[in-house]
Amino acid sequence: METPGVFLSYLAGLLSFFSPCVLAMAPGYLAVLTGCLPGEGEKNQSQMVKAALVFIAGFSLVFILLGAAFSALGQILTGLRVVFLKVGGLVLILFGLSQWGIFRFFPLQQEFRFQVKKPLTGTAGRLLAGITFAFGWTPCVGPILGMILALAGSSGQVGLGLLLLTVYSLGLATPFFIMALAYGRFYLWSKKILPYTKLITVLSGFLLIVVGVLLFTDRFTMLTIYLNKIMGGRSLEHLLRRD
Repeated sequence: METPGVFLSYLAGLLSFFSPCVLAMAPGYLAVLTGCLPGEGEKNQSQMVKAALVFIAGFSLVFILLGAAFSALGQILTGLRVVFLKVGGLVLILFGLSQWGIFRFFPLQQEFRFQVKKPLTGTAGRLLAGITFAFGWTPCVGPILGMILALAGSSGQVGLGLLLLTVYSLGLATPFFIMALAYGRFYLWSKKILPYTKLITVLSGFLLIVVGVLLFTDRFTMLTIYLNKIMGGRSLEHLLRRD
């Protein structure tokens, strides 16, 4: 599980951002972090960018540490790899069905958002906001994040787990950073795309089910073999580790 895991991690990060609740609330988060309304963002672009970077660092820190923890757990439970794959695959399939609305998975229906009315000024406040975001938005990022954590855990390699969650954080951070660069225009664009985010949820559910089935049947390595052939037998990890 190397190259496909990296591709999936970045895609998962993008899908997490464009889920209905994150996309709807992202402009409001940036407004709280900076105290700027959408029409005022261009006047304080440098402040927007700095706030976004610190916020991104906050949620990335949490996700990367979770990746390391799940990878270490997978390493400890090497002898139970088959059980890990079966349980992880089944959970992802259930997450996917929940995304489709076939049934309600109660823990994923609860939201734990932080509520503030004043701008979170200062590096510490914005970092805390990012950390809170990572822990609080389980209905939005939980299922997709769970997929990447399952991949990290099944790998049993702490380094690979760190890589997967770093790439996931990058995927989630990319549109958030773009929003900081063009706050007003992004806000208007996000309002136009909101009616179509249901499609994102459907695609996310499909991805969760496919990956869940591949893990459950221990066939995820088939993607690795296929993509590595396309890349001439060299995975992204091998290229990154090259001296």
